[in-house]
Amino acid sequence: MNFTSLHFAGFFLVTLILGHALKNRPQKIFFLLASYYFYGAFEPIYLALILLSTGLDYVLGLAIQAGHKLQDGEPLERFDAVFARVSARAWIWCSVVMNLALLGYFKYTNFGIEILNDLSPYGDTLLAWPAANILLPVGISFYTFQSMSYTIDVYRRQLTARRSFVDFALYVAFFPQLVAGPIVRATTFFTDLDRTREVRQQDMVVGLTRIVVGFFRKLVLADNLALIVNQGFANHAQLHPIDLWAVGFAFGFQIYFDFAGYTDIARGVARFFGFEFEINFLYPMAARNIRDHWQRWHLSLTTWIRDYLYIPLGGSRVSVFRQQVNVFVAWFLTGAWHGAAYHYIAWGLSQAAYLVVYREYSRTRLRAWLHAHGSWPYAGFARVFTMFWLWFGFILFRAPDMHTAWTMHGRALGVFDLTGLMRAAWDFLFHAGPAAALSLAVHGPQDFAYPEPIYAGWWIFLGLLWAYEYLFDRLQLEYFWKEENRGKLILMLTLMIFAVIIFAPPESPNFIYFQF
Repeated sequence: MNFTSLHFAGFFLVTLILGHALKNRPQKIFFLLASYYFYGAFEPIYLALILLSTGLDYVLGLAIQAGHKLQDGEPLERFDAVFARVSARAWIWCSVVMNLALLGYFKYTNFGIEILNDLSPYGDTLLAWPAANILLPVGISFYTFQSMSYTIDVYRRQLTARRSFVDFALYVAFFPQLVAGPIVRATTFFTDLDRTREVRQQDMVVGLTRIVVGFFRKLVLADNLALIVNQGFANHAQLHPIDLWAVGFAFGFQIYFDFAGYTDIARGVARFFGFEFEINFLYPMAARNIRDHWQRWHLSLTTWIRDYLYIPLGGSRVSVFRQQVNVFVAWFLTGAWHGAAYHYIAWGLSQAAYLVVYREYSRTRLRAWLHAHGSWPYAGFARVFTMFWLWFGFILFRAPDMHTAWTMHGRALGVFDLTGLMRAAWDFLFHAGPAAALSLAVHGPQDFAYPEPIYAGWWIFLGLLWAYEYLFDRLQLEYFWKEENRGKLILMLTLMIFAVIIFAPPESPNFIYFQF
């Protein structure tokens, strides 16, 4: 069920009215059934998968808790003695392996087959391994990580395992964040679930603001940017380098506004039910450097990777070399989490390389001096420079394959064929190869000429988006929630609603992160 559909509008209204008419356990059961209905609207068969994942981690959470009780000498309850025969460490490994196995089968089976075929001498023949007929369940990456974080927190004694299956199942499947996050921590969710969740006027103001801003970001900004992005990537071989830069930046803003719009709506809807989810985006396009950017973007995933992967690997408590290895491992898996394809892996590794280079630069005297004396020219240059490097990642992330990404990277830098240039350079260095091949790769055929730019006008729109991002980074939405700024809030929401009515495309595509 898409947030932007009339189906969801009716579902939300009915769930809101009936949900607040119920109290305590009946309310939780109703929210759980409503969440399963919401998820089943995408593909009913995959309700069985989310139920399987939920059931496994519910039992394993209790098993880990039983192991802790035995270790601490606490009395065991009815079924604890059965679970306590196996150590908590064995149970947590069971949880991690089972969760990753489910995720791996549905998300990475065909990528594994692709790699086998690429390595096999028969990969492009009739003897190649055929692709499996597997439909990727919507949101599996999100609810798998969310469920797995619960068992890890129980193992770390940061959380007590839930005896109520309804409570735990609702944590995994609660519909506002089920399909595309944010990845909510169990401690946050259960804190809200256990308290008396009375929705007051301020909750409605905050929730409505987030929902309207989310629809504005998705329908007005992201969906209109999709027009240039889809056309640009489909016709990248015919575009002027200036257009390729515009298309890359347009995609960066598109995926940001698309995903941030979804989480705005999710957080706003959850607030109407008395839940406060942590923020997922902190205006990352206004970042001062690459590290600042990733401290603002998709925080629920980046903090998950930090807490459950990077820090257990040693984090920054090890040697400089080990730190850099840990960064690459974390970002390799971040790229793989986003998609089962080479270009996602390359995107993750490229971000790791940027972060490692920036970390070394940040330790230099030059950076300290510029930071202290550079003033606004240095701050402005740093932001532009950060966007310049992010562009290469935007292309890698959106391109359908590595060849398309390489082609766009090369043409944007004025190189006709970047892959051909590398081959020609290899021949030239090691085989005294032909200079003609090098010239062809750089300049293209003799009759080739770059076309005129056709997306020049979009640079104004992109500039306005950057200004919009910088303005809201300075103000934050909390500025509009203050009593003295209530008039500004009403004006802003009114303008955004009119913009949605006037500028939203007739058909809105699914949110981009549904595919992850």
